[in-house]
Amino acid sequence: MRGDEERRSKGKSKKKPHLFIAVLLLVHLGICLLVLAKNVSRLDTSERLVSSDSVHYVEIARDFAAGDFSMQYVKERPHRQPLYPALLALALKLGNGNRFTLGAVNIVFAEMSILAVYASTLALFKHRLAAILSALALAANPFIDREITARLLTEPLHLFLTICAIFTFLRYMQRKDCRWLFACGGLLGLDYLTRPNGLIMAAAAVGTMALADLLNYCTAVQTRPSFFGWFIKMGGIYLVTVLIFFVVSAPSWVPRLIYFGNPFHHGYLENYMWVDSYKAGHVGESYPSYTWRDYLAHHHPRDIVSRLIHGFRYVYFRIPIFMERVPLLFLFSIGGVWIAFRIAPGEYRFLCLFLFLQTLPLVWTNLSNPTARVPYGSMLPFELFLAALFFAWISGRPRIRAWFVERFAPGDKPGGPPIARLPVQSRTTLLVKYFKGAGFSLRSPRNRFEILGCKTASLAS
Repeated sequence: MRGDEERRSKGKSKKKPHLFIAVLLLVHLGICLLVLAKNVSRLDTSERLVSSDSVHYVEIARDFAAGDFSMQYVKERPHRQPLYPALLALALKLGNGNRFTLGAVNIVFAEMSILAVYASTLALFKHRLAAILSALALAANPFIDREITARLLTEPLHLFLTICAIFTFLRYMQRKDCRWLFACGGLLGLDYLTRPNGLIMAAAAVGTMALADLLNYCTAVQTRPSFFGWFIKMGGIYLVTVLIFFVVSAPSWVPRLIYFGNPFHHGYLENYMWVDSYKAGHVGESYPSYTWRDYLAHHHPRDIVSRLIHGFRYVYFRIPIFMERVPLLFLFSIGGVWIAFRIAPGEYRFLCLFLFLQTLPLVWTNLSNPTARVPYGSMLPFELFLAALFFAWISGRPRIRAWFVERFAPGDKPGGPPIARLPVQSRTTLLVKYFKGAGFSLRSPRNRFEILGCKTASLAS
């Protein structure tokens, strides 16, 4: 009888979290569809949906829908990428130009992003509560909700691809299986097809993984092979990764190579690297007007330091706090950074390095291009994984578990002693039984506890 009850309780604990994410996706989908329908039905918000930068994507999508894949748009707008317009072109064909169908593309990728966060964090941390909280943090994020229903922009697609790329990045760091590295290269190629800063993200990710492999080789003194053999093997693996990136991103760099002779030509975007204001940088479309020589000719070292301080302050603090309104996700992600450098396995420290490297250009250009949308869209996926790391750690703390059980567990029977009054050994046994029944993986707080699939020395007393 007791065995049957335990099996039933475990089965329920496995189904309920998945039921929660299903309900979350349905509720979020319903709300987004209602808001999108309202925006499309009103003249002002309907025009805003396809205004400003969005109109460029719609025009490119119309060319694709008409069968024109000559990539002529690159001549006038080399700072635009083709993947998002290609998806809009499919929506144009299916919906016959209906704006609701165009907006539904964003909603689909928002739902896929929520599901990807849940599945990725559950696979990494083996902790359903951390996965649920991470998915909920994304679903309730005001930034992504505004972006998916108000404008036709690349943020939802970029978010989904970056989440998947981060997951493959961490999986490769954990397992050293080259298939995860190849998958990461392919996803980064798709991200570069979505927006130009995907190129920076690809360089940051591949460089970080290569550095991690080099450090692992240097520290494995007893089991490491000869350096020459190791270098040839890893060089071949990373060469294949780079080739995968180039093959996947060919629709972006091939037209630029044909029209401009430079596969990574992105027009006036380069101006923002070398000017101090948006007005000075936003000149021309096809070619940049400034170079690094112009910047060095008119600036001193203190200007460089001041610009970096300004960028770090805005990109890492002011923008996330402003965009989240109630910056709980930001605070939890800071806690995740602390855990990454104090307790968690090494791959999470390399994740922080990946984040730092891919945001450096955004830090540098924040003075001249003070938009909040692009920096926060690049920060948000990393915040979700770092916050999940913090959730997994804090929910594994014995004192947190004790506090939870004392207040919410049905363990105190009438006439029996409260859990807080039980002996330490009995209390530990009760906690372990309760959380195992709820589907959590535990170890005795007197010995070791399991975090992120790795056994780490317990900090509990």
